[in-house]
Amino acid sequence: MFLLTPALLLALASPASLAQVNTRQTPRQVGPSILVRWQGKPGVERYRLQLATDEAFKDIVFDQAVVGRQHVVRELPPGNYFWRVAPAAGETGIYSTPARVTLGNTAGVEVADVRAPADTGGWRTATGDVPRPVPAQLRAGGIVDVVGVNAEGMIYALDGVSGIALWTSRYRPDARRGDAVGENPTPFAPLVLRIRQDESNVVVAFDGGVRALRGDSGRELWRAKLEGRVTGGVAADVNGDGGAEVALVTAKPERLYVLDGASGRVVAEQKLEAEVVGAPFPLKLGEAWGLALSHANGQLEVRGIDGKLLLATKASDELTTAPLIVTRGTMSVLVVGTNKGLMALSMPDLKTLGTIVADDDSVHGMLSAADVDGDGTTEIVMVTKRGRVALVSTVDGNVIWYAEGAMDAASATFGDLNADGVLDVIVPGGAAFAIGLSGRDGSLIWKVDEDGGRRVESSAAKGTRALVVAETLNGGAVLVGSDPSRIGLRAVELPKGALKAATR
Repeated sequence: MFLLTPALLLALASPASLAQVNTRQTPRQVGPSILVRWQGKPGVERYRLQLATDEAFKDIVFDQAVVGRQHVVRELPPGNYFWRVAPAAGETGIYSTPARVTLGNTAGVEVADVRAPADTGGWRTATGDVPRPVPAQLRAGGIVDVVGVNAEGMIYALDGVSGIALWTSRYRPDARRGDAVGENPTPFAPLVLRIRQDESNVVVAFDGGVRALRGDSGRELWRAKLEGRVTGGVAADVNGDGGAEVALVTAKPERLYVLDGASGRVVAEQKLEAEVVGAPFPLKLGEAWGLALSHANGQLEVRGIDGKLLLATKASDELTTAPLIVTRGTMSVLVVGTNKGLMALSMPDLKTLGTIVADDDSVHGMLSAADVDGDGTTEIVMVTKRGRVALVSTVDGNVIWYAEGAMDAASATFGDLNADGVLDVIVPGGAAFAIGLSGRDGSLIWKVDEDGGRRVESSAAKGTRALVVAETLNGGAVLVGSDPSRIGLRAVELPKGALKAATR
């Protein structure tokens, strides 16, 4: 399904790169283990878990009280086992029907049941479809909230713990009472402007440009009128002055804008020759700061913060994602999705290293990156139009594994779902709210169905959606995204200890 051109393999496996490989950290090795997950009883957090070699439980090899609705049993020899669980809030209750699980010889965690418990903690709120929610610390106190824009342009800031709205705002802020919200044909995901360590403001689109809103109240701080419709942006320190700038791209007309994050003043504006895909990617070339841009017509550019062109190359294929730059030691590689696969280019000269060809498929949405196996190097996750998810090594350019079933996924996020010390890949799963794929081999290890197991029709036809991980106060995390029916946002509590690293 995925073919690697020799040029990419040779470029990434050059002597300089191999020297980096030889000094990498050794990934954590986990012996054969069993992850047992059960549905549980409402209001019960303490259970008695038993494993035996026989269905009658005459030869019990594990018998322990545990808290939560999943537990990893370690240090068992390979073989066939049966498990059962009973509520143990006080006296031990009635055990569940014994279920069989086979433990093999290979390192890793065998999952007895991929289904997340039906009463897993979380919340729902009727926001309408929010394709790209954004986690942000909008208020002092360490709470991570969620901000997003629905398909009609309504902006929601939600309490990350309860899902209750902190404030809302319209795409047409000057509309009178009773007027339509104002449809935004391609909702622009809010940008987070960090103002203090634990407080942020947000930048959102309106029908005349963009405006900044206070994170804690939604009060407008500034607005900037721009030509065209805002399609992508990034908030970052793109000139090294210690303050945040806002880099934006628009369509019809195609423009690049750089705004001062504190005032909204336009500090740079540049006409572009073609529509930009996704958001600009901030980077540094020696002492110069810049922005990498992908154009749908195949043009890949690096522009200075003044908008002037610094570097450019033209791909033979259409570009379908924003660029992503990964660095290993002194070597940087720019990767970008195309209508035929994934392309890698050297930095800073933008020379093509090679491509991964997706057979009869195209990469879409956003590329994601994380050190999945903890070996000190970054892996890349791409999602495709036909619902494939692929984990790509930046050491040799090979596809480590790929899986299917993510027809409506716009991107991937990460979390250690089975306590094996490796980050797993989490994506929308069509009719399922989310599925978790093992970071080791791509196998299905976690699945969150809709409440009551109700059937959802044609989820992919409703457009793509993204899931994000937001940290909670107790060190836990929730997974947030639109539900498959696109009624609103849903948050699902992740297994304890899942939050290990942030998605880039």
